[in-house]
Amino acid sequence: MATISNLGVGSNLDLTTLYNQLETAEQSKLTTITNQQNTYNAQLSAYGKLQSALTSLQTATANLGKVATWNSTTVSSTNTSFSAVTTSDAAIGNYNVNVIQVAKAQVLTSGSFAANNTQLGGTTADGTRKLTITQPGTKDPLEVTLSDSDTSLTGIANAINKANGNVSATVIKAADNDYRLMLTSKSTGTDFDMTVSVTGDDTLQQALNLSEQSASKNAIVSVNDISIERSSNTISDAVPGMTLTLKSPSTAAETLTVARTTDANNKAITDWVTAYNSLQSTIASVTKYVAVDAGTDQSSNNGALVGDNNVRSIQSQLRSLLTNVQTGTYGIAAQLGITQDPVTGSDGATGNLKIDTTKLTKALTDNPQAVQQYFVGDGKTTGFATQMNNTLTQMLDTSTTSSGVIKNAQDGINSTLKTLKQRYDDMSDTIDSTMARYKAQFTSLDTLISKLNNTASYLTQQFSSK
Repeated sequence: MATISNLGVGSNLDLTTLYNQLETAEQSKLTTITNQQNTYNAQLSAYGKLQSALTSLQTATANLGKVATWNSTTVSSTNTSFSAVTTSDAAIGNYNVNVIQVAKAQVLTSGSFAANNTQLGGTTADGTRKLTITQPGTKDPLEVTLSDSDTSLTGIANAINKANGNVSATVIKAADNDYRLMLTSKSTGTDFDMTVSVTGDDTLQQALNLSEQSASKNAIVSVNDISIERSSNTISDAVPGMTLTLKSPSTAAETLTVARTTDANNKAITDWVTAYNSLQSTIASVTKYVAVDAGTDQSSNNGALVGDNNVRSIQSQLRSLLTNVQTGTYGIAAQLGITQDPVTGSDGATGNLKIDTTKLTKALTDNPQAVQQYFVGDGKTTGFATQMNNTLTQMLDTSTTSSGVIKNAQDGINSTLKTLKQRYDDMSDTIDSTMARYKAQFTSLDTLISKLNNTASYLTQQFSSK
């Protein structure tokens, strides 16, 4: 409400100050509601941070619970005629690989021309003609419309390249007055051999007269004496979980060794510990308590969720999973070198995890299947990562039928904020009504006193004249 500045003009009373003081007193009723809104908005924001940290932990936990994470492989051999990468689907062992032939792309060249900018096309009705390049391995042919000015070697090459198809073009200067158009398939193999035709300009068709400069070849490689032929030098569909990239024909068969690797396992565990500790830092931040002197108000430096039962429950549930005993060689995380740090972190977090890398690497090297069993279990109800992922899924559930603890808390806060907004609006309307009444009353009072003052002045003048 705008400040009233003209009350009391007629009565010479300071009604404006009184009115403003009354307004300030009325507006203070909104301050309590605003403070409550700020508190609940801070809690909503804190729950958002907690939800984000829990989601990151769930992502890392889910990765720990995947069988593929524990079946990671690597190529331990050094090979010269080819390179290889593997996935968890690759079978461990040695493979006898012999590169017989690498794939090559077809190259076509035109005859010799004295200049690269001389128009080679004939006269057409509309001044255009169509150049078409077909390749069996492509879905659609490459079609280029050439104007009269595009029929030089340079014009044709530029038009083909601008079409951005599966063919690249260039003009080669073999010698003075010896220019040639060269077309190269962007894909290797016989499926991408090129056929070039010109529609609407026989003169240009005859002028180009392309011939094969370099023949295409398919890649041929034998793996354990089984011949494999593909159009590309990158072969990923022959051996499950393995991609071969051929470099050159072999002088002799080479041995490809596929071995188990612990790098991916180590990374998955490290990423999970990092996500877990990040959650602890988030919890420490949103539940931070700053002591104050007796008799003083609660510290404004406290976390928005200090003393929140939901946060304590989340932290307690996740920590209890660390002590759950799993069946198998490794029953608890500590046997793998994953333990809780008794020292409180600089961010105030307690119960952070630390990794004994020597102990963990030894477990992964000596008995990787047992480590997998500890984390994955049966993939449904047993296994540390499986159990934690199930717990996190419940906590983060956003469905309407079985909402998790986070959504329930957020819904409760949003409901309270909605109620507070209605209270604020209602109170604001009441204050506006009250202040309007005060204004009307003060205006009437000002008018009345002004009239009385005028009457008094008149009577005084009359008595003085007697």
